[in-house]
Amino acid sequence: MTYRIEPIFSTPLYASRVVDFDKIEYHIDKVIHKVNFNYREQWGKTHMLSDVGFCEDIIKKLGLKSLSNEIDKHVRNYCNELNYPFGKYNMRSWIAKFNPGDYAHFHEHGDADISGVFYYKTSENDGDLIFLPNQSMRMDRMFQNVDISWRHTPVKGKLLLFPGWLTHCVKTNETNDERISFSFNIYFNK
Repeated sequence: MTYRIEPIFSTPLYASRVVDFDKIEYHIDKVIHKVNFNYREQWGKTHMLSDVGFCEDIIKKLGLKSLSNEIDKHVRNYCNELNYPFGKYNMRSWIAKFNPGDYAHFHEHGDADISGVFYYKTSENDGDLIFLPNQSMRMDRMFQNVDISWRHTPVKGKLLLFPGWLTHCVKTNETNDERISFSFNIYFNK
């Protein structure tokens, strides 16, 4: 008897390197010192954020037009690949700083149409991003011994886009390096 396991209902994750990282990095370098990082009280000292309430758009606030344009281009590409009509959207963005020993617990981004991360500063060994499948599969005892996670190593200048409902975490930064990434949520106008 022949059988096979067929993976179905794949989750479309978009990954790309930004075109002009040096220009984006230069603009960030000029303004990053203005950012006040804090721990989110409800999470304890897991990692620091530029906006613990996730209400603002730090990319816009810091005038990072080159990064904003790059995100826009990739959101358009992602929509095109998904056959979704690209339109106007609102964005909330924040900066996450992971010092040695920091991590991010498993979480989702609620009702965001698209969530994303842009890696600004990383040694590539300072905490992988881990994605998990939907809640039902994780709770099923039959799959408790099956490795169903997907691991992404951070790379400077890389941008990821994924559905806001996708559960993810950041592994503990076990290096002596600081890691900084920009995270964002996209909400399409209805």
